[in-house]
Amino acid sequence: MKILMLFSDGFEEIETAAPVDLLRRAGVSVELCSITGQNTLTGSHGIRFLSDTVLPDTVDAETAAKIAERYDGVILPGGQPNASTMQKDERVICIVKSFYAKGKLTAAICAAPCVFEKAGILEGKRATSYPECIDPASCAEYVQERVVCDGTVITSRGAGTAIDFGLEILHGLGLSEQAETIRTQILYERG
Repeated sequence: MKILMLFSDGFEEIETAAPVDLLRRAGVSVELCSITGQNTLTGSHGIRFLSDTVLPDTVDAETAAKIAERYDGVILPGGQPNASTMQKDERVICIVKSFYAKGKLTAAICAAPCVFEKAGILEGKRATSYPECIDPASCAEYVQERVVCDGTVITSRGAGTAIDFGLEILHGLGLSEQAETIRTQILYERG
């Protein structure tokens, strides 16, 4: 299995590292993809991450479909200005729509569900986010739960729910046994 994580400067470090770590422990390949044109990105708390790849300057519907074919899902971490940058980037919107249209896992945490809101994939879904980052009217039901999974769409609240988010992604990929094994190994009690 292979997952694409899109991010830019100002990403929330915990929301980026925790899901990647948990997925890789389960044997899932995660490709960190910078949308800035640069490989080195700085998080909202000054920690630098090195991306595996850089998003092309131009992504149309055909390119987005080809990208989505190569992965089993896409993850968007939150943090500011990362979430706002992704929300304004039509390449990211196009990619998210393509993953969703293909029935692939789409996951966003903290402020990043605003990207899903703009892409229109929260319509008819239960969802959550960091407080006031999405309009509750953009989804069927806005809830203040740690993590919400509705079909292939997973949303989560913030840095304090990043481990729950990563474990739910594993469940969404059909790796529930690995999720439980890892949860036990890291001594994590669900919040």
